[in-house]
Amino acid sequence: MRLYLTIALTNVRNNYRFFIPRVLTEAGLLACFNILYTLFRDERMSELRGGSYLPVFMAIGVMVVAILSVILMLYTNSFLMKQRKREFGLYNVLGMEKRHIGKVLFFESAASSLAGIVLGLGLGVLFYKLASLFICRLLGVESVFGFYYISPSTLLPCAAGFLLIDLAAFLVNRLSIARMKPVELMASAHTGEKEPRVRRLMLVLGAVSLGLGYFIAVTTEDPLAAIYLFFIAVILVMIGTYFLFVTGTTFVLKLLKNRKKYYYSKKHMTAVAGLLYRMKQNAVGLASICILATGVLVMISTTVSLYAGAEDTLDETYPMELYVDAHYRTADGERVAMSCGDLTELVREAASRAGAEVEAAVPIRYLAVRLAIDDVLRTSGMEALNSGGTAYFSFMTASDYRAATGADLGLAADEAALCVIGMSVGEEYGGGTLSAAGRDYRIAADCASFPPTYGHYGVVLPDEEALNAVYRWQKETLGAEAAEITERIGVSFGDRDAMRTLGFDVEREITQLGFEWVSARESHSEDVSFGTYSESLWEAAAEIYGVYGSFLFLGILLGLVFLFGTALIIYYKQISEGYEDRGRYQIMEKIGMSQKEVKASVGQQVLLVFFLPLVTAGVHICFAFPILEKLLHVLLLSETKLFVVCTLITFVLFALVYAAIYSVTSRTYYKIVH
Repeated sequence: MRLYLTIALTNVRNNYRFFIPRVLTEAGLLACFNILYTLFRDERMSELRGGSYLPVFMAIGVMVVAILSVILMLYTNSFLMKQRKREFGLYNVLGMEKRHIGKVLFFESAASSLAGIVLGLGLGVLFYKLASLFICRLLGVESVFGFYYISPSTLLPCAAGFLLIDLAAFLVNRLSIARMKPVELMASAHTGEKEPRVRRLMLVLGAVSLGLGYFIAVTTEDPLAAIYLFFIAVILVMIGTYFLFVTGTTFVLKLLKNRKKYYYSKKHMTAVAGLLYRMKQNAVGLASICILATGVLVMISTTVSLYAGAEDTLDETYPMELYVDAHYRTADGERVAMSCGDLTELVREAASRAGAEVEAAVPIRYLAVRLAIDDVLRTSGMEALNSGGTAYFSFMTASDYRAATGADLGLAADEAALCVIGMSVGEEYGGGTLSAAGRDYRIAADCASFPPTYGHYGVVLPDEEALNAVYRWQKETLGAEAAEITERIGVSFGDRDAMRTLGFDVEREITQLGFEWVSARESHSEDVSFGTYSESLWEAAAEIYGVYGSFLFLGILLGLVFLFGTALIIYYKQISEGYEDRGRYQIMEKIGMSQKEVKASVGQQVLLVFFLPLVTAGVHICFAFPILEKLLHVLLLSETKLFVVCTLITFVLFALVYAAIYSVTSRTYYKIVH
């Protein structure tokens, strides 16, 4: 056994150019997986304000990284085996049996696996603390201190999972060696690809699939339908990308080969001919790079846009910091709504106790009632609004809407404004008809947001008479199911930023003062109750930053994993191409090509191969932009311009990183060739 171990360690040392990237790949993937898994298991993080969304997002991240880890580790393993089969064949020729080669392979795999797992767990433990601090920063809460949660319950499952991947890779390698003859092992590293044929059916299917994916992305107008249509478009674009890279690139290269003036030159012949004969192998790797690059661009640009636009979303949704109504139940069981005047005094006193100051308190009246959507709304855009079901409609007068938001809709007597609460309506919902209390109103498409109320759809009616008509109509129609008009107040405080912290104290004081107020009015205080229904800037901020912060962290981490995978594929492909091309270019130099001409040919080939995925990823992003914009509006992105800027910046930064990877790997390629 010591002999096999010595041979294995010597092989690892001599082939460090192959094994170091393999170890770093496993370590990087395991570190990311460990960070996500630990965040998923860490109860301290989920108990933070806004941290309730962390387990959900981290669970998604764990699954995505697990799938990517299997793919990338097996890809790394296949590359290593392709480069090592000739060496194993030589061992076989010199007298080692395949079972002895298997033992050498086992120790090599064990050494690289042990190094990758130990390094990965160490990096995971080290960077988990940094990740938790970053998460707290994104959520806008105080940091969680201590390493006490790092335990075998998180480390062992991560190590076991990657050990299983390594074991599966070893078994695949062992089976591959067992099936091959020594001659095949010796020749496998030099086995080239036959000139690929243009598979016309695949070419057509790829073009159609890509075209359909682009068509869905560009033509989808329905924000809610975009949620599931996006995934259909993604699948179609992935299929189209792989098919067109596999056979479309071959088609283009053959066209170039048939152009005699272009092809028969020292500058172009070697690059085109070399690519053409290995395009099947190259194409799958290039398509993978393109898909990973597109994934990086989508995740980083969308998550950064959402997080960067969180404040604008809060400002638009909450022009006032607090919207609250209250009720109490008397000793004889009667439920009574608190008047706006009494509630205003209560809020002022509560704010004073909490160290805040009320700047303004505005009475707001609205009617929230559950109705059949088809009975109320008739517009071309209603497919997006779950037409055919029922929903809560919050009716409000234009004057109350103006008092709550500061926006004057300028409604005529026969007009109403519609807003899907939680997202902008958009122009596609304008021009429809809203029917209420036997009267039809033309929907004006200028209701960008609605004051926080209980409901799915906000409806602004022109005047008090229209609201009262709806109230009477629903009373007659719904009977016991009818609703009452709610009186609530919108409250503005002196310091909007300070209320992010003081607001929770104010709400606690409101509840405490409410019980004191009711107890003073009722003789049997032990039988009374007091309750509020409130929506506040500080609660919304905790929710939004909880969602957007978790989403941004996941997007950045998965973006780094995708970028890591992109760099890995590029690196291995450069090395693989370098070894395959070395003999060819040495022959070219022997027949008269200068080193300068060889380098120019190498540069042209590398540029064509490795910048094609970047350009294609940019095209994918351009076509995906419309449907991504719809998705972000569902997630309350307030401004499209912000998404445009974030996407452009992300693409430029990614292109710079991509160019740096290309620069480093192309030097490695050129050194191998010479």
